[in-house]
Amino acid sequence: MNSETLPPRIHNAYLFQAFNAVSWQICLGSPLILFARELGAPAVVLGLLAGLAPLTSVLQLIVAPHAERIGYRKLMLSGWSARVVTLVFLTLLPLTVAFWPPTIVITLMILIMVAFTTLRGIATCAWMPWITAIVPRSVRGVYLSRDRTFISIASVVALVVAGAFLFDHDNMWAFSIVFGLSFLGGATSLYFLNRIPEPVLPLQVGASLTPLRWRDLLYDGAFVRLLSFTVVVQLCVLSTATFITVFVREEVNIQDGLILWITAGAALVGVLGLRLLRSRVDGLGSRPFLGVVFLWWTVYYFVWFLLAAHLVDNAWLVAPVLMIVAGFFGSIYELSLTRLMMNTVGDRPGTTQFFALQSVIVSLVAGVAPIVWGGVLDRVRTLAVEFGGLTLNGYAIFFAVQWLLLSVVLAALMQVREGNATSTKTLLYRALVVAPGHRLAAFTHRLRV
Repeated sequence: MNSETLPPRIHNAYLFQAFNAVSWQICLGSPLILFARELGAPAVVLGLLAGLAPLTSVLQLIVAPHAERIGYRKLMLSGWSARVVTLVFLTLLPLTVAFWPPTIVITLMILIMVAFTTLRGIATCAWMPWITAIVPRSVRGVYLSRDRTFISIASVVALVVAGAFLFDHDNMWAFSIVFGLSFLGGATSLYFLNRIPEPVLPLQVGASLTPLRWRDLLYDGAFVRLLSFTVVVQLCVLSTATFITVFVREEVNIQDGLILWITAGAALVGVLGLRLLRSRVDGLGSRPFLGVVFLWWTVYYFVWFLLAAHLVDNAWLVAPVLMIVAGFFGSIYELSLTRLMMNTVGDRPGTTQFFALQSVIVSLVAGVAPIVWGGVLDRVRTLAVEFGGLTLNGYAIFFAVQWLLLSVVLAALMQVREGNATSTKTLLYRALVVAPGHRLAAFTHRLRV
C-alpha cells in the first residue's frame, strides 16, 4: 500500500460508521434522554444513562492486551452483533408504559442499556488500533474528515427522522418506532463491518504481542499530557451536554422534536468543520485547531450563562444558534484530538493498550461526571442567589461554574505538544487576515481585468 493513499475497501469503514451512527445517535443520544424524561426520570438518572457507555468501557482493560491475538474483526463483530440484539428489547420497551408504572419501565431501560453498553465496552477496544493500522500517518486527517462526514450526515438523517416522530412526544409508539430505527441501523452496520480490510502486513509477533504493564504506559510524557487534556475537557466541557438539552427543553420551552432537529442541524454544520480540516489538519497540525475550539468554549458557556440569568432576550433563537454552532466546533475538536492521539501512540508497541487506557480513563470521567453534575443540578435548581444586583437561578450558577472551569482546561491545553504544528495565533492570523486578504486581492484583480 502506498504510504500516501488510503487502503482499498476503506469505504466499508465509512459505511459502517454511518449506519452505526444511526444506531447510537438514537439509543445513546437525545431520543433516549427525552424518553427517560417523559417517564419522569430525575436528572441523576439522566446522568446515569449518559454515563453508562463510558463507565462500561473499563472492560477494555481486560480485552485490550489480547485484541491482536483474537483479531480486530472477530472481536468487533462478536461484540457489535450481541449489542444489536439488545436493541430489540429497547424497541419494545415504550409499549410497556401502557400497563407498567414508570418506575418499572425506567428500571428496565437502565438494565437494557447496561447490557448494551457492556457488550460495546468489551469490543470497542479493537476499533481505533484497527483503523490506525490500516490508515497511513500522512493521510489520517483526510480519513478522519471523511469518516466524520459520513457519521455527521447519518446522524442528521437519524435525528431528522426521529424528530419527525417525536414532535408528539406523548405517543409511546413514536419512541418505539425511533428505537426500531436504531436497531435497523445497527444491524445494517454489521454487513459493512465484516468487509473492512485487515492490516496489509501481518501483525507482529513475539515482543509486540506481549502485554505491557499498564503503569508503564503512564511514563510516556506525550501520551500523559494529551490524556490529561482529554480528561479535563471531558469533565469540564463535554459532560454537560445532557443538561444543556434539559435546559433548552424546560427553560427555553423548545419541543422534543425540534430539539432533535436542532441537534441534526448541528451535525450538518459539523460537516463544514470537517471539510475545513480535510486539507489543512495534516499540514498545520491538530494543536492549533484545539486552541481555536477552546476560544469558542469561552464564548459558548458565557452565552449560556447570560441566557440562564435572563440577561439576553430571544432565548428561543439564541439557544438553537448556540447548539448549531457548537456542532461546527465540536467536529473540529473531535477530529483534531483523534488524529493527535493516533499520531502520538499509533507507532508505539502496545498501541491497543494505549488506546484502551486512554478510552477507559476518559470514559470513566465521562461516566461519573454526568452523574455528579446531575446531582449538583438537582440540588441547585431551586436556588436563587443574589450577585452584583442579579438574581441567579440554578442553571445560571451551573453555567457560571462551567465557564470558570475553563481555566483548568486552558492549563491542560498549554501542556499539549505536537511536533511541526503551527501555533493557534498563526492559524488565526492566516484565517482572519491572510486568507481574506488573498480573496480580496483576487476579487479586485478580476474587477480590473
